[in-house]
Amino acid sequence: PTLLLGQSIQTAKESQQIDGTKADGYEVILNASGDVVKSSLARYLKNLGKTRMSGDYLTVSDPLIAGKKYTGMFYGSAKPSGTSTAAWIGVPATTMSDASGLDRDMEKLVYDFGVAFHREQIQLQIDESERALQAVEKQKARLLNQNKDLNSKVENNKREKIQLEKALVDNKLELEDLNKRLVLIAK
Repeated sequence: PTLLLGQSIQTAKESQQIDGTKADGYEVILNASGDVVKSSLARYLKNLGKTRMSGDYLTVSDPLIAGKKYTGMFYGSAKPSGTSTAAWIGVPATTMSDASGLDRDMEKLVYDFGVAFHREQIQLQIDESERALQAVEKQKARLLNQNKDLNSKVENNKREKIQLEKALVDNKLELEDLNKRLVLIAK
């Protein structure tokens, strides 16, 4: 698993072509596969409004961001590049210039997604570690029970050995006694 401690989140202004139209927005680079980031981005954008998949990008109709309802569409995409993926959220270029405060809200939205993504990945690591710990604890409990069973069998075997040794001595004495009787009877 990738260690996510000390991850810094940096956003960058970025434009993309969506259905032949320029869209402005922000992106954040995340150290994860494209599928993981895309899935996380889809869950994140669902909190903003009605989301649907359109080709290589997600669309959000009339999103609610920072308590403000924006009319129109927001877009989101995840583009893999080597071991990292760029998560991008944007709007048509004309919308960005028309809406007051949208640029700042958009940058904060992308930053918050980066934070949420890192938290999600850390939580997954914690969950995986907890499952591993539980498996180790189960194994330990099983081994302790096996140890108790084996110790109990050893004690039972020791008692049985003592009984068998006593029986052997008794049988030896009885054999000697029977041999003496046979000698006496034979005379």
